[in-house]
Amino acid sequence: MALSSQVVVGVIGNITSMALYLSPMATFWGIYKKKSTQEYSGYPYVFTLFNCALGLLYGSPFVKPHSTMILTINGAGFLLETFYLISFLTFAARKKKVMTVRLSCGLVMAFVLEAAITIFVLHTYRLRQMVVGCVGVILSVVMYASPLSVVKVVIRTKSVECMPFLLSLFNFINALAWVAYAIVTRDLFICVPSGIGCVLGMVQLTVYFIYRKSRLINVSPASTNELSQTKEIDMNALDLIIQKQIDLNAVDVTVKKQIDLNAVDVTVEKIEGEKSTFAIVISVDPTIADLV
Repeated sequence: MALSSQVVVGVIGNITSMALYLSPMATFWGIYKKKSTQEYSGYPYVFTLFNCALGLLYGSPFVKPHSTMILTINGAGFLLETFYLISFLTFAARKKKVMTVRLSCGLVMAFVLEAAITIFVLHTYRLRQMVVGCVGVILSVVMYASPLSVVKVVIRTKSVECMPFLLSLFNFINALAWVAYAIVTRDLFICVPSGIGCVLGMVQLTVYFIYRKSRLINVSPASTNELSQTKEIDMNALDLIIQKQIDLNAVDVTVKKQIDLNAVDVTVEKIEGEKSTFAIVISVDPTIADLV
């Protein structure tokens, strides 16, 4: 009965892991169409890639023989994350590209060192599993936490457009599934990072739902001259007409609306790394939906 439960929960864990690995597809399709990574971070894909590499090492004949399920899911994840990372570097701005490459190179050197020590210095399966498992705990926690790197941007801009919802959602679901697997198999190395992943996943989803009502509008001036533009926005049946004038040295935003001035929060943010690009962020209190 215990074996049956272990297999069932293990299969569920593999399914959720595959869903996690596939979840950025929509994000990267948008990146490809816009030819820009915008405010997205490459860190989640770097850490997930090397978490899969460590999983391949853990499931290899050198560490834990006959671990077909571990090898297959981590092999698939490794290929997908490699594709995501290459795509990200293709469209990333120079500064973001350099930072991502530096992190990747550092993790490559750390992984090679870890693999060499595991295979050539440690001589028992038990000791190898313990060492690789401990490193895996740390890297798994970092992988689950890596989407939090955009939380600061979300709070600053009050917009979730740079936070991939599916990635955060499947991070949480995947962690929850592996907590169940760890309970059935009594595996502490899986339980600890997965439990922490559940908590971090809840934080990401909470931030997303707090700011999901906001909208981010990017305005790119064609020249350094003053830009005047009027735009209509339909936001949950609220029609707001926003008149804005953007100057490179000063930004003046005038909002005309039929609702209480305190009900709408309009801020202007300059997006780092994008030449002459400003973002106008409109946050509407959902409680006023019935007032208009």
